Amino acid sequence: MTALLIRNGWVFTNDAAKSIIDGGDVLVVDDKIVAVGKDLAQQAAAYPEIKIIDAGNRLVLPGFVDAHMHSNEGFEMGRYDNLPLEIWLSEVYPPFHNSTLSARDKYLRAMLVGIVSVRSGVTTLQDDVINLGFKPDMVDATASAYRDLGLRGWITASMWDESFCDSLPFLRQTMPGDLVAALDALPLPGRDEQLALFRELHGNWHDQDNMRIILGPCGPQRCSRDLLEAVADLSASMDLPIHCHVLETRTQAVTGQEKYGRTLVQYLKDTGCLTHRLTMNHAVWLTDADIAMMGDAHVSITHNPLANLKLGSGVAPVRQLLNAGVNVALGCDGVASADTADMFEAFKAAAMLHKIGTHDYHEWISAHEVMQMATLAGARSSLMEHQVGSFEVGKQADIILLDRKAWGFIPLHDPVQQIAFSASSESVRTSIIAGRIVMEERKLTFVDEEALREEISESAERFRREECPAMTRHAATVRPWLDDMHTAATSRDVGLGSSARRVPPNQAGRSPLP
Repeated sequence: MTALLIRNGWVFTNDAAKSIIDGGDVLVVDDKIVAVGKDLAQQAAAYPEIKIIDAGNRLVLPGFVDAHMHSNEGFEMGRYDNLPLEIWLSEVYPPFHNSTLSARDKYLRAMLVGIVSVRSGVTTLQDDVINLGFKPDMVDATASAYRDLGLRGWITASMWDESFCDSLPFLRQTMPGDLVAALDALPLPGRDEQLALFRELHGNWHDQDNMRIILGPCGPQRCSRDLLEAVADLSASMDLPIHCHVLETRTQAVTGQEKYGRTLVQYLKDTGCLTHRLTMNHAVWLTDADIAMMGDAHVSITHNPLANLKLGSGVAPVRQLLNAGVNVALGCDGVASADTADMFEAFKAAAMLHKIGTHDYHEWISAHEVMQMATLAGARSSLMEHQVGSFEVGKQADIILLDRKAWGFIPLHDPVQQIAFSASSESVRTSIIAGRIVMEERKLTFVDEEALREEISESAERFRREECPAMTRHAATVRPWLDDMHTAATSRDVGLGSSARRVPPNQAGRSPLP
């Protein structure tokens, strides 16, 4: 039995009362919190082999949950600009391209993202690993990296069984027949093969080494009804979360109209997926009826402001979603769209973005609401709110210690607001995950960061030199028709009226001054 006492810190419990204990202690035994309060030294004395951390100059907070990430994009930070999602996707995941990355390369790529995450206060990473090969090696490499680092990983087994041309509007009508035929000929496992892979990964990793394997249908437009109904049944029978990209862009709203004659939210409801176990990634282009359905079903969304801004996808109607009873979690999103796994950056963007678009400041999103998104709401999005996200007896000991003397915290007004507006991730000094010290005073404890940096750099440079030119060539095969599709889709009325919440303010309709 191992014990850890964090003593005399500024402790933000994040419990229902949002209690703050200045000069407080947190007592951890093995992987769980056993006491939170003041003067716990006597209780801690019952454990002869105990490590004590003096937190007199530390802020002690629950670790962040990054509720949406794609670590498989780890070698593509800063590679793209001025591309909307559907065209960007063809660059990052080009059709006809076969990757030559080794299992070790995939491990190193995930390790890069994991290290940046831990160093920015993330103790749980929900990683939607886009597995183009539909084999276990991608998830195996990712889970192995997080296990070695000490990071808690919730990893999706990504699934889709609809062809390229059937997941986007208009392409079958506009593309040359030989290109459509070539795209249709690309190998794509069916429903049964997809479910078999999920069961294999779940059996290999779920509830081992702080890993969980959850259901990840890529998007409703990319999955057959049979596959979505099977996912819904598995989710119910195994009580597992579903993470799915939904209505990230206007084009996806048009896809729902064209493909199903209804919104994608309504389609998910029709397939049985719209329950409290569903998390919709992004959820930007929603009708009022969609939001009402989502609130009634108690679904979650992941709010990914960095990626939404970078790809011009729009602004999620977070206040309306919260008012409807939707659980809103915070994510960085993939590092080829958000271009970082630094959770402080996502936190700042979420705390600032919603202060534009309306002059009614009562509707703005506060830093404390973003803290909820980055902790308990993130946990709730993967059905783990009773295990992580706050300091409560019996919960997992996922704890971060921030430097109270970092420049952004001087003087100490409101640390949560200062995380949003003035501090940086460099203030995160120590990270404790499941009771184990994963980073102590900015030094990772289970891996050799500098040795890994060299190996990661070499692998990433090979990717840039060898993979990226081929990816660009393959993306070019479909680019002209994607450009035409994007123009047609973004000029389509998708039934949202004149609301300005989906577009930057300078594009929203405004009445001229008198």
